[in-house]
Amino acid sequence: MKKILVPIDGSEWSTRALLKAREIAEAFLADVTILTVIDSIRYLDMDYKFDVVRDGIDLSKQLLEQSKKMFEGYAGNVDTAHIIGDVAEEIIRYAENGSYDLIVMGSRGLGVFSRTILGSVSHKVIQHAKTTVMIVK
Repeated sequence: MKKILVPIDGSEWSTRALLKAREIAEAFLADVTILTVIDSIRYLDMDYKFDVVRDGIDLSKQLLEQSKKMFEGYAGNVDTAHIIGDVAEEIIRYAENGSYDLIVMGSRGLGVFSRTILGSVSHKVIQHAKTTVMIVK
């Protein structure tokens, strides 16, 4: 295992995923990429879409900086990235384009339906990703 992708959204579950990803990465000295996706789909009809997306980017950058601190002292490479689009589709595309060996993500996120047994994003990623997916509870 050489490359691990960790999509995060700032939820408790994504923090757990980061901890698990570090544990796995240390065992394999794998490269890690922490990813946030700003969901632009829900803002399509809003006049202030660009302001909302820009604010989302600013928040994502802060979240990525905080999350990267969880890897302080880690001997491998840790990168961060943020992209805009449909969250599940972008995670799947990023993992495939980057030839990641593993996606580690939380079982639920900050979305409206976070009370479901498995979040809609994580469910879609499991169903459609060609990359191995680990769901952290």
